[in-house]
Amino acid sequence: MNFKITISENRKYIIGKVYGKLNKEIAQQLAKEYAKIIDSTGIKRILNDVRSSSNDMGTLNNYEYAYSVVNSLGLPRSIRAAIVSIEDDDSHDFQETVARNAGFNVKVFHSIEQAAKWLLADIS
Repeated sequence: MNFKITISENRKYIIGKVYGKLNKEIAQQLAKEYAKIIDSTGIKRILNDVRSSSNDMGTLNNYEYAYSVVNSLGLPRSIRAAIVSIEDDDSHDFQETVARNAGFNVKVFHSIEQAAKWLLADIS
């Protein structure tokens, strides 16, 4: 498996750590697992840790993922998802743009701490 999913210690967000290239198949498997966890826990905040993974999906697959794959897998539009990449990796930036245009609240960060702060911003 090219990813590992856990729940944060405070049980406020889901953490997905991806290893290797992020391709369409891995992204679909990850989204399917997120949907199951969201259904069973009600947690709708996701931290995607891709610091050791570049986005290898390409333009068409990024569009397809944002506009049809996540809907078909049951990910609710009410999720908030942070993508944490390393400072010099801009391969995930287009994924943020496409996801936001598709109506999802997604943002790229270069710090786990900043991503977690954003995910928790309005949770009491």
